Amino acid sequence: MRAGAVAGAAVIALTALASGQADAGTPRVVQDRLTPSTFTAGAPTAASLTLHSATCLTARSVGVAVRGAGGANLDFPQAASGVRICSDGVHLTTGARTLPAGTYREFGYWQDSGGRYHNLPAQILTVRQAPAAPATTPAPAATPSAAPATPAPAPTTPTPASTPTPTASAPSDPSTPTLPPSSTATPSAGSSSSPLASPSATPSPAASATASPFARPTPTPTPTPFPTSTPTATGGSLATWAEYFAGENVPLGSWTGCSANGPVQTSHCTGLPAAVDAKWWAYPSGWKDTSKNGTYDPARTLSIANGQLNMHLSRDSAGTWVAAPLPKLPGAVGKDGGVQYGKFEITWKATSAAGFKTAFLLWPDGDVWPQNGEIDFPEGSLTGDVSAYMHRQGATSGSDQDAYETSVAEAGAWHVSTIDWEPNSLTFSLDGKVIGHSTSRIPSGPMHWVLQAETATSGAGPAVGSSADISIAAVKYWKAG
Repeated sequence: MRAGAVAGAAVIALTALASGQADAGTPRVVQDRLTPSTFTAGAPTAASLTLHSATCLTARSVGVAVRGAGGANLDFPQAASGVRICSDGVHLTTGARTLPAGTYREFGYWQDSGGRYHNLPAQILTVRQAPAAPATTPAPAATPSAAPATPAPAPTTPTPASTPTPTASAPSDPSTPTLPPSSTATPSAGSSSSPLASPSATPSPAASATASPFARPTPTPTPTPFPTSTPTATGGSLATWAEYFAGENVPLGSWTGCSANGPVQTSHCTGLPAAVDAKWWAYPSGWKDTSKNGTYDPARTLSIANGQLNMHLSRDSAGTWVAAPLPKLPGAVGKDGGVQYGKFEITWKATSAAGFKTAFLLWPDGDVWPQNGEIDFPEGSLTGDVSAYMHRQGATSGSDQDAYETSVAEAGAWHVSTIDWEPNSLTFSLDGKVIGHSTSRIPSGPMHWVLQAETATSGAGPAVGSSADISIAAVKYWKAG
């Protein structure tokens, strides 16, 4: 979307008013250019912002804020989401809006992956009064002519009414055929916590790395809502599919009616709002997890509020309750709704509780395991450290895998985990640091993404009365190529 032209716009000197850059632990983002500095009242106008950073980072959102008298929030709409900011810069354009005549404070902002906002240097935005329309001179009244002495006779033959041209109805798009339900086995998995049937596997540590926990800088308050649409952006890599849970509200107990109906994309949870059901599914109530000690129950475990998806794991006298939501990714090529290659990124935080674990994974469509491989990250006990695993293509056992361990605790801090899956390589990154890289026997078939949280597959299970929470602030997918 481009800003509308404003005739005779006078350039006003920019005045830096404030800088909301965060503490020293936060990457420095430099605002190179911000426009407009002036426009006409009532004229829909967009803002443009150019940024760069010496250290590459992915901003959860980037936009342009406007503050009126008394701090009124008058931001330009359509902040960009999932913006990659590097030294070569990124340029983006917001949606258009109108403002009444007056003087305003205008500044760019960016939001880190932990959800905190950072204000950039501000400038004065002057909105001019629209010029008054020129007065028009009324046309002189016509001089009436004398009426004819003899009125014109009425026609003897009435003029036929014109035949209306029929309006062609555009053919409606044929509805997508409903695929027959696939036979769905009760989920079971090996060490890397596959969502469906798979034998037990014993992780074999292969590499170790230490990654710094994701920075949580002190916020600069900016009451800007999460974006609901993505504007034009250049110079950065916007995700093919991104979920920030903005404006969504699914109370605990509402994630009901989940049933498998063929691929993930055609399976539904009828208790969800339509907008959420269009993007998410979850393992239905009653399915068992890998250890068979946990039971999936989305109504008991899943909720969305305040821009986050929360998985509440618990054990009570009735059972142990776990969760596995699945994003409905576009461009599916597998029979179960899986995709082939791409980049997968999650911003998440967990609390500590013995007997529970993360087991987020890419699982092969068709459930041919271990032969068709498996990709697991992050995986680990909530009282232990983050690990990653790649079960190899053509594997003959669950232990036929590459394993990468870290000394980064699963619980207590926000993390960004990224899987970069390509035909000839697989890279695991935690908080921007590579922790594992495989180059042989890479899984090659379609896989579907499962954000699985379950009971531990070794050691003692959760104690009665214990619970843990895994919060997810962003889920992003980049299509391969």
